[in-house]
Amino acid sequence: MPVHAPPAPLPLRKPLTPLAGEGCVRVIDPPEIAIVLTPDAAEISGLRLIAEADAARRKVNPGL
Repeated sequence: MPVHAPPAPLPLRKPLTPLAGEGCVRVIDPPEIAIVLTPDAAEISGLRLIAEADAARRKVNPGL
């Protein structure tokens, strides 16, 4: 009897919302399963993560 893989989750259309902490970036709204994003949501999430990574670095090293 063949084993069937579970169906892939539908891609998220809403980008993730990262927040800068002191030396870290916290993502508040990730699902508890593997994340599948649309290309647009992935791109926006990536840009947001980069921006929050910079903000987190500046909180630890304000001179940057």
